[in-house]
Amino acid sequence: MQSPFRVRNWIIFLLINVLVSATTAFIVVRAFTQAAGRPAVTRAEGAIAATSAGLAPNAASAAEAGGISPTGISPTGVSPTGAPAESAGQRPTAGEAAPAQGTLPLPTALPAARPASSAGTPKVRISTVVYPGQRTREAVVIVNEGDEVALTGWTLSNPRGKVYTFGNVALFKESFINLHTTTGVDVPTDLFWNQTEAVWREGDEVTLRRGDEVIATYIVR
Repeated sequence: MQSPFRVRNWIIFLLINVLVSATTAFIVVRAFTQAAGRPAVTRAEGAIAATSAGLAPNAASAAEAGGISPTGISPTGVSPTGAPAESAGQRPTAGEAAPAQGTLPLPTALPAARPASSAGTPKVRISTVVYPGQRTREAVVIVNEGDEVALTGWTLSNPRGKVYTFGNVALFKESFINLHTTTGVDVPTDLFWNQTEAVWREGDEVTLRRGDEVIATYIVR
């Protein structure tokens, strides 16, 4: 038979083991309980922050899951759509509408329109003066490099005051017309000044005008 002394030692040893095991189990369970309770506190705090910012609780949960603050901008400066967040200097001010996503902002001012006189200037030029000084042969060649132009009322002049005024004449698109100094009968491509002497000399400046506007000039060679 075992002695009472040895039985008592075994009982003490078992009690110590039970106490140590219980203490260890209590510490482990407490640690797991605290770890499991921490996310719940964080979610609650996120829901409170979202409510203060005017967001719904489910929006706060989505923001928390994606690492996004309640303002819709993540700490890295990237919005939920992946676009860079607006800086303070880029946000639209009060009364200034923000451009729609995927569109370019409208310019604040439109470029100035071209003056009407420049846009409406016909592309008519004086090509040459043939046989200057020979009344029966000299003629001014006028070329139209643009659309059809009505020459009615236009004038052609030399430096000595000789002026020819065009009648009801049209200069067709990309065509030409000859103004002869001599006498003849007008046709669509040839007009006659009916002068008794030559009009042009070498060095003369030929001037074509529409009213007071100078359309073209040419130096006789």
